[in-house]
Parts: sequence; C-alpha cells; structure tokens
Amino acid sequence: MGQLIKLQDYISRYEVDVYRYPSQFIRLKKQQWEVFLQQKDLVAEINTSFSLEDEEPIKQNKFTALINSFKKKEEMDEELPVGKINQTDRDLEEWELPKLIGQKSPEEKKQLFLNAILPIQLKWASSTIRHMSYLQKNYKRESTLLYFLQRFPDTFFVMYKPIFLVKQAPVELEIILITPTEILTIYFMEEEKNSVILGNTDRFWTIREKEKERKIVNPTISINRMGSIIKNVLSQHEIDFPVTKILLHPYGYIDSTEGPSDIQVLDKRSYDKWFEKMRANKLPLKHNQLKAAGALLSHCQSTYVDRPEWK
Repeated sequence: MGQLIKLQDYISRYEVDVYRYPSQFIRLKKQQWEVFLQQKDLVAEINTSFSLEDEEPIKQNKFTALINSFKKKEEMDEELPVGKINQTDRDLEEWELPKLIGQKSPEEKKQLFLNAILPIQLKWASSTIRHMSYLQKNYKRESTLLYFLQRFPDTFFVMYKPIFLVKQAPVELEIILITPTEILTIYFMEEEKNSVILGNTDRFWTIREKEKERKIVNPTISINRMGSIIKNVLSQHEIDFPVTKILLHPYGYIDSTEGPSDIQVLDKRSYDKWFEKMRANKLPLKHNQLKAAGALLSHCQSTYVDRPEWK
C-alpha cells in the first residue's frame, strides 16, 4: 500500500523526518499483518488452554505476549522537553486491528486489514508528536485517495493534492507518486465509465458521456504546471530524478492526437498493463527517492496547531 506523505496542507510526520518514517511504517505494517493473520489460531489455542476442572486461565495470554514482543525498544526514542517517549510503542498502540470473525478469503482478509490501516495513514499524514491539523472526515471515503493508498506498493509515496508554495503563493497540485525510480505527476480523470474524452491543443476539451457532451479545462495545463514546479524544486536541491507526466482515465477513453508528446496518456485500453507494471515494482526504498521526497515536502504549505497535550 502506498504511503501518504502529504495530504493537501496538513502537517505530516514524514516532513519531520522523511528518512525515518517510511521504513518504520513498512516495518510496523508487516508486524501487524503477522499479528492479524495469527489472531484466530492464537485465540483457539488460548481457549483450549483452560483447565476443564477449575476453569483457571493459563498464566500468560499468548496473544498479548505476541503483541508485546513487537513493542520492544528499537532505539528510536526522541528527546522531548518532558523526557523520552518511545515513539515505536506509541505508534503500535494506534494500530487497532479488526477481529477475524467467520471464514474469510485471502482477498477479504487483505481488504479488512487495509481498511483498518487507513485511519493510521490519515493520522500520520495530519499530525506529528507536537502538532496536528484538523482532518476532514470525507477523506476516509475518498475513492481516488483510497485507490492510490491501497493498490500500490509500500515503497510508493503519495502526495495527494498537495499545496506548494511557489514564490510565496500557494498552488494546489494534483497527485504525485514518488516511486523508487521516478516521480509520477498524475492527473486522474474522475469521469463516468466508458466516457470518451476528446483532446487537442485548445484550452477546453470535450467529454462525451452517453448521449450528452460537456467541456472541461484542458488537463494538460495542470499536468505541465505540476511537472515544471517539481522539476524546479529538484533542480534547486541538485537532485537528479526522472519525472513522468501522466494523464490517467482508467474507466474510459482518451482520444488526443494533438496533445503534448511528453505526457503519457493512459486510458481503458492501456491502463491494465501499466497498473500491473506498477504493482510488480519490488524495489526497496532508495536514497535518491527519500531525498526527492524530502525536497518536495520542504516546499509544501502546512497548516496546523499544537496538539492538546502540548498546550
């Protein structure tokens, strides 16, 4: 699942330390996935460990012991004004796993787990140890956001409609995916299924949906703006990292014969091949990827307040 490192102008713990949290998230996710899969077998084992005569429970709950084993100190303490806090332990406490009730297929188990992790991703993307942003509840049901978070590898960073500061002026971009090998600037077309988009070099494009037509602003304008801003940031930080511009309409068709040649157009005809290629990316986190992510985060706007416990 993709890691949400920036959500609009919310403060993110990734912008505090982009070299620490990505690997920590992957580690915690793996640990909790193992606990999630084992809980049913452990509960059954615990139930059979009661004495039939006096019904005295076993001295140690193995399920609790397993969870506690994942809470060992990993030398990630932070020195804070009020003393040391083991952030790994605190993060583990946030992971509330769903109960495995009844028979579930592997895909159902996976989706149940992914849905349970979503609140954690949103919390990490809207708070730090000391600060927090007020998160809108609708993000928990934002289908496009869920698509990028739940269908791509753990090593993909997601910046969802981040607000960049360009010459001190806020500019909202679309979707940025930072993979181990490149940055993808994506304009996601949220149009009806089987709709046909007719593109050209004009300011407005035409969308045909069933028996009606309507106009939209040429999306390549936004894509080119994203590409320019990101390349400029990378250049300022002397980072050499490829940037690929994508116009994505997975549920319909795009017919554009006069569009910019440097924009990759993906529609219903080419989407599956591209999607499977993305999901098959097994590369680990790369130093240049983390460096690029840190540079982009440093140019984003963040709006936040002190967390109540620090007031």
